[in-house]
Amino acid sequence: MTLREYRPEDCGEMARLFYETVHTVNAADYTPRQLAVWATGKVDEDAWNRSFLSHRTLVAEKDGKIVGFGDMDESGYLDKLYVHKDYQRCGIAAVICDELEGKSDAPIFTTHASITALPFFKKRGYTVIKEQQVERGGVLLTNFVMKKRGMERILLIGSPGAGKSTLARSIQPLTGLPLYYLDQLFWNADRTTVSREVFQQRLQKVLDEDTWIIDGNYSRTMEERIQRCDTVIFLDYPVEVCLAGARERVGTVRPDMPWIEEETDPEFLDLIRDFPTRSRPEILDLLAKYPEKKILVFHTREEAAGYLVRWSKS
Repeated sequence: MTLREYRPEDCGEMARLFYETVHTVNAADYTPRQLAVWATGKVDEDAWNRSFLSHRTLVAEKDGKIVGFGDMDESGYLDKLYVHKDYQRCGIAAVICDELEGKSDAPIFTTHASITALPFFKKRGYTVIKEQQVERGGVLLTNFVMKKRGMERILLIGSPGAGKSTLARSIQPLTGLPLYYLDQLFWNADRTTVSREVFQQRLQKVLDEDTWIIDGNYSRTMEERIQRCDTVIFLDYPVEVCLAGARERVGTVRPDMPWIEEETDPEFLDLIRDFPTRSRPEILDLLAKYPEKKILVFHTREEAAGYLVRWSKS
């Protein structure tokens, strides 16, 4: 079996697959009258094609025959997912979902699952938000609104002063994930540091958890954290933005640091100025080693803010 992107010429065959699957596979859970209004055999292929082209749509093919398809929009809504009646329980739906979810930057995945598909989505970690009745042609059909977190272990990295900790605090209530600051693991309130062994033990305890948000660079352990995370958020902001951010936080109480910065440290500002030429290339090389990870790169605060707005509406 191969998985490929949708082409407009696939639409007719996909419509036939949809009709046959609904009237056979879903017949175990819906009445003939319900099946008749769900899949009438008269699909508006122009509308379907426009929808498929506006979403990421994948087609599973075997021996030149379409055996499954699925599509997801940019918000993470999984619209259609159907597998040929003769290829049920072959793992095709899981492969399609793995690819759609894995390449989406949506923080939350949603779908409206049929009675038949409910066990499949539950197995994938989706939870039922509500059961609902959908009217089609005067007939009611039961389905389930389901959601799943698109991110379980998030790593935030970027130049000092970029606002990683601030963004992490905005993400935390949207996900419900526990938030950890590397600075809190490394620094004491008297501005001394813990030993490397103690820091590593603290970090490992966090990494061993199933869910987390970790804020901080700390290049020595960055690859270890990338290997464990499912999502990296890299704040790749201009130096001027980060310098301003560092100056603005002087005198403020910050939960990510065990003390209040009373003045701007010149060495810290130099670290920010050097970040594009010293740290940034190393980070990009590391991220290139793990293409299977979900990597979000924001170049401006406006980009990050816009993503948070999308997230809050998911």
